[in-house]
Amino acid sequence: MSPDDLLQPLPEGALVAQESCYILRLCSQAPGYNVYIVEELGATFPCPNPACGYTENTSGDSICRACGSELHGVVPLRRRYQLHEYRESAGLQAAARATTQGLQHVALLPHVYFSEKPYTDEERYYIMLPETTLPSAELLPLPQKLARVLNWGAQLAEGLAYLHHHGICWPEVTARHILVHEKSALWCDLSHAQLLPEDAATAARARAADVSGLVKTLHYLITGQTEFIPIPELPPNLHSLFERVFNGHEGVPTAMQLADALRTASENVRRPSHVRIRIGKHTDVGRVREFNEDSVLALTLERVRASVPETISLLAVADGMGGHVAGDIASSLAIDTLAVQMVTQLLTPHLTNHTDTIAEHAHEWLATAVQAANAAILAYRHSIGNNMGTTLVAAVVIGNVVHIANVGDSRAYLLNEKGIRQITTDHSLVERLISLGHIDQREARTHPQRNVIYRTLGDTPHVEVDYFTEYLNPGDRLLLCSDGLSAKLEDNEIWEIVMQSASPQDACEHLVQAANERGGEDNISVIILGADLEGDSRDI
Repeated sequence: MSPDDLLQPLPEGALVAQESCYILRLCSQAPGYNVYIVEELGATFPCPNPACGYTENTSGDSICRACGSELHGVVPLRRRYQLHEYRESAGLQAAARATTQGLQHVALLPHVYFSEKPYTDEERYYIMLPETTLPSAELLPLPQKLARVLNWGAQLAEGLAYLHHHGICWPEVTARHILVHEKSALWCDLSHAQLLPEDAATAARARAADVSGLVKTLHYLITGQTEFIPIPELPPNLHSLFERVFNGHEGVPTAMQLADALRTASENVRRPSHVRIRIGKHTDVGRVREFNEDSVLALTLERVRASVPETISLLAVADGMGGHVAGDIASSLAIDTLAVQMVTQLLTPHLTNHTDTIAEHAHEWLATAVQAANAAILAYRHSIGNNMGTTLVAAVVIGNVVHIANVGDSRAYLLNEKGIRQITTDHSLVERLISLGHIDQREARTHPQRNVIYRTLGDTPHVEVDYFTEYLNPGDRLLLCSDGLSAKLEDNEIWEIVMQSASPQDACEHLVQAANERGGEDNISVIILGADLEGDSRDI
């Protein structure tokens, strides 16, 4: 390496990043490339209350902005970063895109890309990363525990899907691109990444190469071997996926399909093997309406193969609108289309082809099925000249993995001993007013425009759908409902009724009864899925 190849380093104390940080020290040099540790000039003051954890208090604050704890005597926090400095911008397009698009993901180390002329007329290019003590995956002792690597892999595959969605890929996936912790893993340096090719076929090959590289990296961490060897503890579908990748066969899954398969395998390895699923459902016309325009679906396949129980469920609640002979038809069309799609497009291929890839395709299937339901309603609406429509909240449950789709103001909740959490976000006017801070939840319940929703099935040729993925643990309950329930009962009231009920079916009936006792002005529909250990005395 010639001295002429080196990039003259900046001195200690030099200001960079628009004078927001100063250089503590030079860490390393390579031709046209320096690495520094820098520290922020401004300090923040972390809250001393361990139950709070807020870290963004400033020097002007005497008490914590979040909890009000006294800040006197708190040691200021100055964040440190690793600053990569380059003579040329070539090869940094992926990091530049991550910055300009504000990309953030739990499996991606935050990147800030910028250029400036510090103390010189020469433009220099920078990537700033948080200083971290997390080890690189390439430095780990091998082999690593299976459950740990599967959990890492699921996070990394989700992060990879996120990068692919934003047009970023890796020229080669290896362990050196990955940082790990006991329970987390993340992609660490986009200076080694690149933009996806514009040609669709070439981009597809690049995405497949990334997925294959990640699979091989995970296999290496599990086995310590670079050549394929069987891993008996892997579920059959994941084992065959690994084998396909190493043999170079077609059919490499997408990054999100890989994430789903890894997440399912991780949960199956860590959780008790005998988790039973119980489902309850109830729908009621209410106390005021003459007709019930809600429709409910609970379709479940249960089988035991090779002593391993398997449960696949499709749950859905649809709240129709447009009046009798319109709203009920719209909601039933949505439900019926989902059911037919489930049987013909998901279950039948799974059973007749004896494949174990259903978990990999569940999310894509759900997205396609919802659009098919939308098309069916739109076609019928045009044929009769009516403006019918319906909300929809649907969940595909495979093992302990839940894929949820939502359009409108029907909701999905997750409940357990810790409390209740609303998974979906209403596509309604009052929900927007709440998000803007104009009204609160209580005011929304009596707002004159509380029934106005801006997204439904049957309105446009392609409906925008919100998707969510959840992972059930023993003791969790998944609840889907129409607004006839959620508009009448507070979340804490729903939680109390569910947790005090003897079974999912009892809980559904008690919830409907409670909503009716509050007036029952609307149709009321609810489905509850409970996941519990075999032998648990509680049926819910």
